Amino acid sequence: MTSCGAMFRSRCAIFRNLLIWFLAVLTVTSLPGCSLGVMMGKMLFGDPKLKCQFRAATDVDLTKGEKSILLACSAPHSVLSKTPSIQIDILDRMSRTLEIRGVKVVSADDVAAWFDDHGEWGDFSELAERFDADYVMNISIDEFSLEVPDSRDLQQGKMAGKVQVLDCSGTGEPVTAFERNFSLQFPDYPVPKENRSEQLFTEGFFDRTALTLAQFLYDHRASETVH
Repeated sequence: MTSCGAMFRSRCAIFRNLLIWFLAVLTVTSLPGCSLGVMMGKMLFGDPKLKCQFRAATDVDLTKGEKSILLACSAPHSVLSKTPSIQIDILDRMSRTLEIRGVKVVSADDVAAWFDDHGEWGDFSELAERFDADYVMNISIDEFSLEVPDSRDLQQGKMAGKVQVLDCSGTGEPVTAFERNFSLQFPDYPVPKENRSEQLFTEGFFDRTALTLAQFLYDHRASETVH
């Protein structure tokens, strides 16, 4: 009887653990806007640190502060005519985020002053030499909008483009060390304009964009990944 009772309790414990696991999975999958992979990984393995795409491609860890990087941003006239400050806003936010992580970033103010004097980015090798930068990261914005088609009462941020990092540390012409396309949408679903002013909404979207682009360059926890 004692042996049968112990076996029964053991089977009940196994069933209970399976039930808890099933309910946990069901809870995670029902959460809107969450990544099932990230949440399950955190449940099973803690909060692992993910290798950023730049380090995976180049084996260079910018957070050690041994290599410097200069950030540049370009956008077509159709975007700049509606949002003239988009380049500066994104670069400032990215610079602050990267500096907190220990990345050696060329001053965004100095780069902005150089751009104002020249009127265009021109040859990135000249820019890198001027600021003694090992890398230049150029964010090319191809599409940008804060409006929802056919709706004047809703807002949603969308941006698409390409990120290119040039290795300027050699003696010859810069070479492409890293290149990725990006496409962002925030939030997942349009929100009413009455809930947040256009200015606050734009700033929030720029914050999300800058963080997403900055995460190309530094390792981060799975829970910090922007979706």
